[in-house]
Amino acid sequence: MADELPNIDLALGAGSEYVVVVDDAQKASDLKQLLSLAPGLMDPEAALVLAQAVNHIAQGHGFSVIDDPEAFATAYQAQLAKEDPNAPWQEGVIRLTDFGVPDFAEITVPTLTGETLVFFARDGFTGLPYRVEVALNSTTSVGEGDYKALDLEAIGEDEDPFAEEEMSAEDKAFYESLETTTDPD
Repeated sequence: MADELPNIDLALGAGSEYVVVVDDAQKASDLKQLLSLAPGLMDPEAALVLAQAVNHIAQGHGFSVIDDPEAFATAYQAQLAKEDPNAPWQEGVIRLTDFGVPDFAEITVPTLTGETLVFFARDGFTGLPYRVEVALNSTTSVGEGDYKALDLEAIGEDEDPFAEEEMSAEDKAFYESLETTTDPD
């Protein structure tokens, strides 16, 4: 594979579009161009480089390819540990606890099977993982719609704060008073 794979650089074009520079000369701004300039990217061993190039064309710096799922899981869990899940939501503050936890076992390194590239990417703003699946053929394009958010399990989802056995007598009385209060309007 190494002999077939040209030098690949991720760059910003003159018109502020995201491009992939092949062999320090030719620029590809879409997947079709990229695959014609660098057919060696269709080798399954090149899946990571291909995923990085596809992600760059589609999202620029908005997403990054998860090339080490274990490191991603460790960093995600470390961030969760720093956050107080009982803190109230705040506008403009991104907290993973407000979203939940993915199934880390689902996140894998990029793979290329036949003409299908599958990779996982981290949203640079929220930190959330996305699954990307791209069919690589002559009509292929990739865009935001190809990025699918992973299902997330809510933090403390099994806990029901309004469950009667968990409420103090005072809280239960207050909650019941809310149910019987009517709006005068």
